[in-house]
Amino acid sequence: MKIRLCIGMAVGAFVFGIIIDASGRKGSIPATMIAVFCATISLSFAQTTFLIYLSIFVLGLGLAGNNVVLRVYVIEFLPMKRRGFCLVALDVLGVIGYVSALGLSWLLMPSIVRLQNKKFRPNSWRVLIGLGGIPNLIMACATSLLPASPRYLLYRRRYEEALTVLRQIYAINNSKHADTYTVRLSYIKSFFSFYKYNFSLRTLDNCVRPDEEDEEDTGNVSKIVWKFYIKTRKRIRKICSTPFKCTTILGLCINLLQFPGIIWVALWNTQLFQETENFNKSAKKNSTCVVDIENLALGFLHNCQEIDTDRFRILFYLSLSYILGEILLLIGIDVIGRKIFLVLSGLVGTAACLGLLFTVHNIVQIVLSLIILAAYAIGRTTTSILLLENYFTGVRGTIIGLSRIFPYLVGSFTKLFLNIQCLTSIYIMSGILLSAAVAGSRMPDLTRLPMQE
Repeated sequence: MKIRLCIGMAVGAFVFGIIIDASGRKGSIPATMIAVFCATISLSFAQTTFLIYLSIFVLGLGLAGNNVVLRVYVIEFLPMKRRGFCLVALDVLGVIGYVSALGLSWLLMPSIVRLQNKKFRPNSWRVLIGLGGIPNLIMACATSLLPASPRYLLYRRRYEEALTVLRQIYAINNSKHADTYTVRLSYIKSFFSFYKYNFSLRTLDNCVRPDEEDEEDTGNVSKIVWKFYIKTRKRIRKICSTPFKCTTILGLCINLLQFPGIIWVALWNTQLFQETENFNKSAKKNSTCVVDIENLALGFLHNCQEIDTDRFRILFYLSLSYILGEILLLIGIDVIGRKIFLVLSGLVGTAACLGLLFTVHNIVQIVLSLIILAAYAIGRTTTSILLLENYFTGVRGTIIGLSRIFPYLVGSFTKLFLNIQCLTSIYIMSGILLSAAVAGSRMPDLTRLPMQE
């Protein structure tokens, strides 16, 4: 089931990434939310294995697609000095949602078991999933009212539409009439004419593009798909060539190193805590201490009639460190800079991982675990912001979608066959954090600077 979700997320991130570069950002936001809604409702009523697997795959499509589309859309509206803050705020809300869902599950599971005469049945998840999907339909209707991205409209040379959006933003932000907006259509056109006559076509190539949607279509579906494929291949070639080649390689590597995901890193830390008897030093080095996928998933149940509330409690409290890490990033990302946060989070997280091997005090061990999770969350969010800022409008969705493919696929297959000793898992996590810090030190930092365009 997990592997189908991850494959769906890999496909969804890439597909929606290339779609928003080809046809715009606005329409894809409600589309991804409707996909999530349909998948959750279908999953709630599914009675066959095929329908369950299909619903999970579509759920992955919608979740990952929404993550990509929303980030690209939001960053193209943000002022230079607030880009980092607002993008981190998205992840703060996401982490709060994850922790809230975890806490809700912790509270509901014991009551559900008692309600069913102390027999745990797997039917209770249907209600939770169905209820969780309803807000997506409401938000899909609300987001359909959002304006189109002015950056994308300018990139396609749709000047009048871009000016209309800018006037709306000006009127709302300043409580003034849109007609008082000082920028005129003639100014925008003359601005691009200036670049046309004063810079080479090669320089202009990455700046603006004619609206591809206005090109005549033959009506032949196969030709339309082929044209879409050709344009997508050109975008991928562009991000893999100079001057983006080095940034692309580094970005893909850092994202690949973050393949476990925040949920599985928290589960790993929780199991490590219990397997080593509150991180007893000798237990960590014992070959009988093993982290495996079965214990990660089934460790929350003692048996079919009893839930391990202690494990829920540990996971919940450790997951709170994600919120603390994101809040710390929220405060300093536009002041200290993205690269510094990425490098420091990797180094501090590595030191905390290695510190687990050399201390037996429970309080210290818990603090180190909180630092590891916070460092992982900071590095994950910062990497996404760096990638968004370092690519121009025409390929921004493609690079974000491309960077999500390998983490989802590698993560799914790794978790499927996960069975390693506790000591080895600590070394692996420290290596992941350290490698991300080293690669991040070479990434261009555009803090308080205009985005690549």
